[in-house]
This record gives sequence, structure tokens and C-alpha cells, in this order.
Amino acid sequence: MPVLNIDGLQFDFPAAWQASKYDEWSFYRNQFVKQDDGIKAVDALALSDDNTAFLVEVKDYRHPETDKPSELPQVLAHKVLHTLAAMLPARLLPNEPIEKQLATAVLNCNCLKVVLHMEQPQRHRPVVDPADIKQKLRRLLKAVDPHLKIVSMNNMQGLAWTVT
Repeated sequence: MPVLNIDGLQFDFPAAWQASKYDEWSFYRNQFVKQDDGIKAVDALALSDDNTAFLVEVKDYRHPETDKPSELPQVLAHKVLHTLAAMLPARLLPNEPIEKQLATAVLNCNCLKVVLHMEQPQRHRPVVDPADIKQKLRRLLKAVDPHLKIVSMNNMQGLAWTVT
């Protein structure tokens, strides 16, 4: 079972899945990010056993250093688009065989999904309105995933993995 620790949260994916912390890939860190100023990456890539690729970004507003909520839709849109732009060169010029394998799988997927995993403080009112963020993200990423999801540990919306 692939397990990823992202920003202190443990993501447990089903056994038949592939999952990787994309923003830690050697290709991304040592090659792609150097192509231009401001290149960003989603936190994780996951590929389901039915060949659906998931681009997963994690934001934990329980910690004060998280991106400003007002900037979140644009930041996430850039991360998604930059990550997708990196998949072809990651397949062709990889640093690691496992990176090539997952980049190839993402490029050959049957379906592409964007997931924002967002945790918010429990004691106070929410920092971010998920409905507002989702509406803005839909406009920005409509051509990538018109049905993107915003989830949390308590509201996984039917996703096959768990987060603790």
C-alpha cells in the first residue's frame, strides 16, 4: 500500500495504486524547476488501478505558514498546469526509472482528476470557504478537470484513499 506523508498528514492509498510525492522528484527538483522562474508543482501524483491519474495538492490552514487563501485558486491552477507540462519531459528525460514509469502512466491515463486536500482549524470559523475556492478553481481548471474535488480528513467525498 503506497503511503505518503505530506505536510504532516499521512495519505494511505490502495495497494494496487501507484503514488509519489511529485514535488520531491529528482526530475522536478534538478531539471524542470530550473526552466523558468515561478514553476510550481502539486504535492502528489497517484494512479488508480482503473488508470485514473490524480493530481493532489495539500493545504493545512491549521498552520499559519500556509499560502494566503485569497491566492489559493491561482496558486493551485499554476501548480496543476506546471505539473502537467512536466510529464512529457519527465517521461523522456527522467533522472529515476520510477519517475519515468509514473510520468508515462499519467500520460497514458484514462481520466485526470484534481484534488485539493484542505484542512482547517476546528475551533474557529473556517479560514477558507471551500465553495468559493471550488468555484474559482472550476473556472481556472475547467479544461483539466471540470469536476475537481476539495476534500478533508472528515469529508473525503468517496475517494479511495484515507488521510490521518
